[in-house]
Amino acid sequence: MRALIILVPILFPQISIVFAQNPYIREGSIGKQKEQKETSQKDPLSFRPMEKWVGEKFIFLPKSESLKKSGYQSIVGGKERFGQPSYEECVGRVGTITKVADGYSGRYITIQTDDNGQIYTGLGSVSIEGIAPVADIDYARNKWLGKILWYARKKILTYNETTGKSGSIKLKKYSPAKVVDVVAGWYEDMPVRFILQTPSGEEGFIDVNLSGTNVSYRLRDCNRFEEYFFTEDPKKIYKWSSEVWTAIEEEKVFVGMTAEQAYMSRGKPKEINKTITVNGTNEQWVYAIGSYLYFDNGVLTGMQY
Repeated sequence: MRALIILVPILFPQISIVFAQNPYIREGSIGKQKEQKETSQKDPLSFRPMEKWVGEKFIFLPKSESLKKSGYQSIVGGKERFGQPSYEECVGRVGTITKVADGYSGRYITIQTDDNGQIYTGLGSVSIEGIAPVADIDYARNKWLGKILWYARKKILTYNETTGKSGSIKLKKYSPAKVVDVVAGWYEDMPVRFILQTPSGEEGFIDVNLSGTNVSYRLRDCNRFEEYFFTEDPKKIYKWSSEVWTAIEEEKVFVGMTAEQAYMSRGKPKEINKTITVNGTNEQWVYAIGSYLYFDNGVLTGMQY
């Protein structure tokens, strides 16, 4: 037994040396993944999932006159029936998300208002109705307030709070418009409201989605800032013929247009069906039922309405 006891501490180092030299044995961690960047609250153009909201500030959004009486139906902790807060109780208040937790039917967020310390709870799967991240609004305000943007649509909206009626102002597609204010919009899926002044001095607004934060999966890629605005005069960027620009301004297309020109004219399609063949790439752009554009290798070859 003594001989065996003496041999054991001698054998263990020898065994470890054998394994270290064995080309078929690898100890320790294996694999290298792409490093994931942490989403910063200072970069509101990046989408922030609900589990990353803790510490971020959200605002209770305003509503149109017809929706004010419904209050904030996805929030509890208020003084109304079923514990919901009234519109007057919360509108415009800013709060900090203090907790995000999983529940049976979604996720619960806890928000504490900065001014009076009131605590509310919201429930949703990927978004909470009636609130929006302040960082998105602040970013737009700091970056574009007082600046000129080129508007990619043919009308901006108006709203009369006294009558509750909405209207619109027509303008030429890709007209320059001055950003006279940036405020909170009515809906969490397009929470940043740009108040614009047209070249003729009229004022209206458009609501956009900046980062997709607190927006449902289905709407996350809709109403994006880049769908509505150019930050530079597009006519200086794209040296296209007057024929092309006239068609774009009238939202028309013609055979021979490039895909980029057609996009500038008609906007983002609802769906793109792509086919790759030996001759290249064919695409069908779907805008509505019965409305299609057809491209061969990036050139418009047909339309259907």
